[in-house]
Amino acid sequence: MKSRVKNSAFRVAGIYAAISFAWIAFSDSVATWIAKDYANLASFQTVKGFFFVAATTALLYFFSKRQFERIIAVSSEREQAARAALREKETLLREINHRVKNNLQVILGLLRLHSTYDQEFIELEGKIKSMALAHDMLTSAPDMSSIEAGRFAASLAETLQNQLSMSAVELRGSGDATTISSDVAVSTGILIAEACSNAAKYGRRASEAVSIAIDIRTDGESVVATVRDDGPGFPESVVHGEAGSERGLGISMMEALAEQARGRLTLSNDSGAVVELRMPVVR
Repeated sequence: MKSRVKNSAFRVAGIYAAISFAWIAFSDSVATWIAKDYANLASFQTVKGFFFVAATTALLYFFSKRQFERIIAVSSEREQAARAALREKETLLREINHRVKNNLQVILGLLRLHSTYDQEFIELEGKIKSMALAHDMLTSAPDMSSIEAGRFAASLAETLQNQLSMSAVELRGSGDATTISSDVAVSTGILIAEACSNAAKYGRRASEAVSIAIDIRTDGESVVATVRDDGPGFPESVVHGEAGSERGLGISMMEALAEQARGRLTLSNDSGAVVELRMPVVR
């Protein structure tokens, strides 16, 4: 391609040089033959120069116009091809997300056959629903690669509230307009589902419902996902990570999910249990 462009440039330059040399050589001879004295010769040379400039300007204009039209046409074709390829990829990605969502719904249907009899299946159903919700929101997102944190938190709260309807639990979700990527959203959603399940299980009170707040927002250079309840909180041995403390399967799972999301998990007590996942902002 480069050699072809180079040869075309040489060809154009060669044609221009040949015409220019021929014009100079023959026009001077014609001017000397036509002119009767030096004054007429000078005037004729001036007219000849103006004519040469005008002619070459017109040729350059039409040649440049033709070349620019070709360039624009090629660029337009390439842009249309790129847009078509992008639309095709978006359609394919939406189809993949749709199929993943359908497969998750099939798994949920199978789990419901057992959920009446086994609490573990109910908890697993909540995690899968969180994954399905993330895929559903990604499919409806304009770029299909990120989810707005506030909407995700509110939708998670609504989904998990329905899932934990048999427990005395009140969930609410909030956040800002921060966007989180697809892979982080799935891991964060499962972690939040696990934290809410633990809060519903261990924060129960006889007289009133346990209140659980889900919040996802930016804090400096980090995105922070927080699950906070007003139950009795974590044992101090678990908060401080003391040797021999009973860190159950739920906490181990949340730690693994935090690592998968490239974040850091913190457990604390503040008028109840607080689970905080701090992740770097992806720019």
